[in-house]
Formats: sequence, structure tokens, C-alpha cells
Amino acid sequence: MIVVDAATTVWWTQGMPVRIVWQGRRWRVSDVPTRLTVTPSDLPTAITHAPERTAGWRFQVTAEDGETLVVDIVPDGGGWAVARTWS
Repeated sequence: MIVVDAATTVWWTQGMPVRIVWQGRRWRVSDVPTRLTVTPSDLPTAITHAPERTAGWRFQVTAEDGETLVVDIVPDGGGWAVARTWS
């Protein structure tokens, strides 16, 4: 189950997230983001390179006070939202 949290502002560089503002705090991406993808399940088995859709991103963020979390962000309307966090 995914529980989408408050809207998140995301800054991007070269197609990857580099900074977010979430729950009124500034966070910088402090590792290499991983694109979360979904592949259609109804494709013929002969397709060897199935198209993938970006379903979100997972990355570690660090706040100005040093707190570090791993977050998943997912599309939410015209923006992004934090779906999960790990400390």
C-alpha cells in the first residue's frame, strides 16, 4: 500500500532529481537516484526490450541539519509527492 504524503517540490538536473522541499524542509539528494519503472504485463513474450514507464524515483536525501532518509517520489497530478520513507 502506498500512502502519498504532502506535495513535494523537486529540482532536476540532467533528468534526475537533485533537491526537494518536503514538509517545509529542504533536502538535497545525497546518492544516485534510481528510476522506478513499470513494464506492461500484457506484451507478447517475443518482445525482448519491453517499453518501461517511469513510476517514480527512489533516492537518499539529507536535510540541512544532517538528518538522512531514503524516499520514493511518485507523480501526483502535475507534480510529485513522497510516497514512502525509510530512516
